[in-house]
Amino acid sequence: MKIINLGASLSIFLFLFCIGTHNCHGQFLKKLGQRAENAAEEAVLRKSEQKVTRETEKAMDTILDGNKGTKQQKKSKSQETQNDANASVEGDDGQTPQKSESNTNVLKQSEFGVYSNFTFIPGNKLLFYDDFTADALGDFPANWETGGSGEVVNTNVSESKWLSLIRRSGYMPSMEDKLPENYTIEFDLSNNGYGSGKPISKIHFAFLTKKAYSMDAGGTLAEIEILLSPNGFNVRSVSNFGGEVDVKIGNEIDREIPEYLNNTVHISIAVNKKRLRMWVNEEKMVDSPNLIQANIGKYFIIQAMDVLPEKGHFVGISNFKIAESTEDLRSLLLKNGKFSTTGIYFDTAASTVKKESYGILLDIANMLRDNKDINLQIIGHTDNQGEENYNQTLSESRAAAVKQILIEEFEIDEARLQFMGKGETEAVDDNTTEKGRANNRRVEFIKIN
Repeated sequence: MKIINLGASLSIFLFLFCIGTHNCHGQFLKKLGQRAENAAEEAVLRKSEQKVTRETEKAMDTILDGNKGTKQQKKSKSQETQNDANASVEGDDGQTPQKSESNTNVLKQSEFGVYSNFTFIPGNKLLFYDDFTADALGDFPANWETGGSGEVVNTNVSESKWLSLIRRSGYMPSMEDKLPENYTIEFDLSNNGYGSGKPISKIHFAFLTKKAYSMDAGGTLAEIEILLSPNGFNVRSVSNFGGEVDVKIGNEIDREIPEYLNNTVHISIAVNKKRLRMWVNEEKMVDSPNLIQANIGKYFIIQAMDVLPEKGHFVGISNFKIAESTEDLRSLLLKNGKFSTTGIYFDTAASTVKKESYGILLDIANMLRDNKDINLQIIGHTDNQGEENYNQTLSESRAAAVKQILIEEFEIDEARLQFMGKGETEAVDDNTTEKGRANNRRVEFIKIN
């Protein structure tokens, strides 16, 4: 099994720093002893938690706090009337769905904090998704193409699988069709092994006019350059070039964030005709209204430059998603009476709503504020991974979490919202593929009277 130890370089640094003095050396050994004690305690706790999980598999009593990772103890304002709201929700067969404990114990989500300025809205038609779960460790992923090399790995700080980017390779998702005029791209980007005395690396997000595995062969293109150096994670520049460009763009951004070095960030990119915007976590780093010209943007690659594993470098991507942006939510709701989104994200096997969901939730809240006559039923759906009863409970908990956030974060009247879960029973795509399962993990909104 291929495991990247992201803590190794930090441990070596601490050891060399502390070895110079007897006092520091003693502190270092003391910390090691404390870590050993903590590890033993955590092992006992994990066994206890696993036992409890098995015994309560069919009920989810709490929604975890998304900011602190702990259970909220404060009862929500709407909890007392939750059962009455659910009693009026009927399923497709006209029967009132059974209530689970998760429906009656909805706890307040944490505030979104700095993400309150995050306005990214993911596309509503999924075109590509890959979290590498179907790929063997050590192999190059089946749904990607490259002219260089790379492999799927695990790390010691994440349960996700990652595509490890190395040397001077370009990586392109395998898609039958060219990218549309309006689309979004999202993925997690992890880096480690950078610092004092280490060589720098560059990562390019490139938008090409023709299919190629490197920027040099991609024809007219646009690119965003990220520099990984001892000073930090630096969104360095945005530019376009080539014979088909009418207006040449070349902007130095030089936005350096030290805390993103040797860390994991979430990248969100929105292309709307000529305009390109990019967020790193909650902060919008790029907003270029004329970057995508001619036929730029029909293909997307991630180009690694001087990512050197032998020097301790690690750069990886995971949870990669491309979606087309079609009609806005209000238009879909008025035309079809419903819409669904795969852009509300939850922790794995949990109902904690991730902060990256803020943009789509804000859009839904604004639509409700602007249309006082619209009430919504929120329906959670899952893929078929896991037991059917568990998925049913999970879908209910996730729908309840979305409702609670709309009430408490965005001050939507509780009387306008109902929720239910349908588990894995209404799949809209093939559960045998990663893209299909991602399509089935969705939240649906239906207009009700």
